[in-house]
Amino acid sequence: MERLDLHQVVASLAFSVDLAETSIIADTDFKDYTANINFSKHKFLNHARRATYVALKLAKKINKDEKFLSNVFISTALHDIGIRKDIDSAHSDFDIILEHSKLGEALILRLPIDKELASVIKYHHENFNGTGLFKLKGEDIPLISRIIRLADIFEILYDETKSNFIQRNRINEWINEHKNSLFDPKIVEIYNEVQSIDAFWLDIENLAYSSQILDRMIPETKIPATLEDIKKIAEVFAYIIDHKSHFTYTHSTNLAKYIKKVCNYIGFDKNKTLKMEIAALLHDIGKLSIPNSILDKNGKLNAEEMQIMRSHTYYTRFILSKIDGFEEIAEWAANHHEKLNGKGYPLGLNLDELSFESRIMAICDIYEALTADRPYRVGMRPDDAFKIIQTMVEAGEVCNKAFNIVKQALLEG
Repeated sequence: MERLDLHQVVASLAFSVDLAETSIIADTDFKDYTANINFSKHKFLNHARRATYVALKLAKKINKDEKFLSNVFISTALHDIGIRKDIDSAHSDFDIILEHSKLGEALILRLPIDKELASVIKYHHENFNGTGLFKLKGEDIPLISRIIRLADIFEILYDETKSNFIQRNRINEWINEHKNSLFDPKIVEIYNEVQSIDAFWLDIENLAYSSQILDRMIPETKIPATLEDIKKIAEVFAYIIDHKSHFTYTHSTNLAKYIKKVCNYIGFDKNKTLKMEIAALLHDIGKLSIPNSILDKNGKLNAEEMQIMRSHTYYTRFILSKIDGFEEIAEWAANHHEKLNGKGYPLGLNLDELSFESRIMAICDIYEALTADRPYRVGMRPDDAFKIIQTMVEAGEVCNKAFNIVKQALLEG
């Protein structure tokens, strides 16, 4: 049974949340728990990565135990796993913060990690003085939640469009002004020590451009994860992907079911079937980079919108190719819009460059899209969907052999 490194899988998939839409929100008077932070101009393009760096810097001053550092890394990387759409409103709107805290807890409980981290995620917006969402106070708030609270707010205060030199004092003053109210004073003191080193600020400034900065902070102890473990993680991220748009709220999970049926029909072994299911669950993870204004558009996309939509397959490959042992999964997932005639995207691959597994994935993806119910239409009957795919076979776009196997597996199986 193949094993992968859980830290590496979590890092790559969790930081895909940073690709989520970061539209500007209205500058309004938010509730007291935001402490009047202005969210209106903040961009969250590297939010999870930068918050994780800060959290690990703080944590290493508290306890160098590998298990503790692993839990800090995983929980900070996943702290926004419960967001549904806009990451900005998940830090500014009371009801959405409450929702994403509770949903985050529920999703963490589905992952093959320490279940105690579910409470860490649930309480990561708590204020030290007890004025937070759940009214926990002081050391009743989990330690890692208190660490994330400061790291999370630090990242929101940081403006990556400006030099670190001109904002150090402003950020430091703000954090220290909210010692004992938002933040644990002991953690603030640790923060003061950590930020006093120039390299901290230079790392913060350059983190968006160099993956090595955060990579060297990740705990070195590898946590082995089986393909079954990875599938559980992929199922959670499929939920996040599918629920980004109400048009596709079961697409990835449905696709995985069809892929498993086809794999069983062909007779693929357990490992290969699991890899294909994982690829199906994560094939649209790049859609986290697509604005909801495009995903939810009830009508034909214009040329510019279509170009943006097409980019999701590029980002799927970008995210999944960062994981050692995911080479085949990344290929099968990212190639689902490639065509045998070389007119697909994003790479324009041709029949000699597309594996049989990629061809199966593409056909199953088309089939699911045609047969699934959408808010704006009822899904097609299977026979009608296969008639449309047959025309694509005749046009030289998709594979005839793969088409016949998928058709037999889904109609007869």
